[in-house]
Amino acid sequence: MRLRLLKFLGALPLLLLAACGDDPSDYRGPAPATGPVVTAPPEPPLSTNIMNDLAPSWSTSGDADSVTLALDHVGATPPTPVLTMTCARGAVLTVESPLFTPEASEDQLQIGAGDILIGLPVVSSPEAGGVIGEGPAFRDLLAEITVGRRISLSYGAQTLGPLPPAPNPMTSRFVNRCRSYLEPRAY
Repeated sequence: MRLRLLKFLGALPLLLLAACGDDPSDYRGPAPATGPVVTAPPEPPLSTNIMNDLAPSWSTSGDADSVTLALDHVGATPPTPVLTMTCARGAVLTVESPLFTPEASEDQLQIGAGDILIGLPVVSSPEAGGVIGEGPAFRDLLAEITVGRRISLSYGAQTLGPLPPAPNPMTSRFVNRCRSYLEPRAY
């Protein structure tokens, strides 16, 4: 009797395998996962890793009432805007970086060049992409940009820079136009 029971128990796995067969008609896919949901951490924003492989391309543009100095990362497809500084009549400096993630608790975008650091009030909404700061253009900041100091931005815990300086003809054009808005000429 004991020997029969051992033979039966030994053959039981083979019987179970035979009962499974190759019929896929009752297969319903993998069972749903149970337990806590685990998500992968999000990709770090480009602003945290762009400095490792930045392929800079500076440009200037302007019209009768403003001048813009912009930096794009051309190593990305399509090119990624990194920084746009616009100085407008009335000596208003607007600094924008689409690489920063807006935070409702932060109200200043800081721009620095050399030893000068200036805080600009944030004028973009938290729902918008990127961050825009706007305030008066400062002579000291313009002087540092003129001599080719590297520009850095910070917004809360997010930082960008130091960025490579723009070529001299571009910085001269930007700074000279911006200074003309600071010091209007008498006619």
